[in-house]
Amino acid sequence: MALNAKKITHVCLDADDTLWQNEPYFRRTERKFYALLKHRLTERDAEDKLFQTEMSNLDTFGYGVKSFTLSMIQTALDVLPADEAAPAIRKILDLGKNLLSEPVVLLPGVKETLETLAPNYHLAVITKGDLLAQERKLEESGLLPLFGRVEIVSKKDTAVYRSIFRAWNVNPENILMVGNSLKSDVFPAVEAGAQGVWIPCEDNWTHEETEEPENPPYTKLNALTDLLTVLL
Repeated sequence: MALNAKKITHVCLDADDTLWQNEPYFRRTERKFYALLKHRLTERDAEDKLFQTEMSNLDTFGYGVKSFTLSMIQTALDVLPADEAAPAIRKILDLGKNLLSEPVVLLPGVKETLETLAPNYHLAVITKGDLLAQERKLEESGLLPLFGRVEIVSKKDTAVYRSIFRAWNVNPENILMVGNSLKSDVFPAVEAGAQGVWIPCEDNWTHEETEEPENPPYTKLNALTDLLTVLL
């Protein structure tokens, strides 16, 4: 569905894997975690076990590195005998700390695109995850001065988007939500009345995967830089 650019006054963006690299760090950490269990589980079985644990913990721990680390620890405790679990947990804690300190690497053209849009639109971030981690990444990204609003939420569903739009006192049809996840960034925002842009990324967490509809209620772009073509 084509954007109605004339109505858009606010451009909202997801953060992880929309503004900067994120999932590759998780994939690398997962491989190191699977190596700790390799004498007990195949990599595929370890992957399945970890994912099941993450899904069972989402309602309790939420999203982000800390939740991921706790799920790795629980998985190790479920799989390893006691004498092997303790040293493995120490290594997992180091994996989690390292993941929290990964550098913020902006995706190509992000800063230039936002700087070009900023004089014409109200820019905002709507992202989920750990509050401290997301605040750190926003600060280190150098993008924070470009955003008038930052919303870090525990989850992204239609009710959350409606609540945000209502708090902003902005008509949803004047809002464009841009992100790499159809499930979290695009579909619920569109259901809340906003316009949507989907920018797929190469690495995507299994939990965020969903099928593309035949007649999508959003616009699909190859890169964030393409926003300039459709908005300006």
